[in-house]
Amino acid sequence: MSYILDALRRADAERERGRVPGLHTQVPPSRTTEPPAARGARPSRGPLWIGLGVLAAAIAGIAWWLMRDGASAPPPGPVTQAPSSAPAFQPEPPPAPPPRMGVAPAPAPAAPVQPILAPQPPPPAPSAAPVRPPTPPVPPPPATPAPTPAPTVSGDTHLPRVNELGPAARAALPPLKLSGSTYADNPKLRMLIVDGQVVQEGQDIVPGLKLESIGPRSAVIVHQGQRLRLPY
Repeated sequence: MSYILDALRRADAERERGRVPGLHTQVPPSRTTEPPAARGARPSRGPLWIGLGVLAAAIAGIAWWLMRDGASAPPPGPVTQAPSSAPAFQPEPPPAPPPRMGVAPAPAPAAPVQPILAPQPPPPAPSAAPVRPPTPPVPPPPATPAPTPAPTVSGDTHLPRVNELGPAARAALPPLKLSGSTYADNPKLRMLIVDGQVVQEGQDIVPGLKLESIGPRSAVIVHQGQRLRLPY
């Protein structure tokens, strides 16, 4: 403020020195000790002091107005500065090489022409194994019916024995001499040795005397339609 006031004072002083006093120019009272010639020669300082007072009043009013606005305005809050993200460094692209003038590009070498080959025939398919015709199922052999067993001698225990016949009946029978016998479950394997010959079931021992069945302990013979038991 002092620099401004000094500058204004100098400007007013220079202006007052070069200006002719008018009707409204206030002339300060002169001292009685000075001669009239000296009093008329000194410039008047009244306008200077008036300008300085007006300037000081204006400066004081401006200062008061600024102080009032500063007091009425709320204090500014803390300003939160957002962390500035550092700009990503992007490398500059390299400058494009200048185009070459007057130089024709060399022609690309032509690809060698491949001879067209005939497609290879497909490999022969492997010969399939000969299909054998299905073997017809072999029919099972017919079941051999079990031979009907001859009536056992044990069931003929009620038949009269040869040695129990009366003398007349025994005399009618031919003499029989047993040498051995064979009994089996299969009737074909049964046999009786009588008078040195082998006789099987159903055969005649002698004419008129038939061997009906062979048992483990006795045989059944038929003589003239009569069934008899021959023990052995």
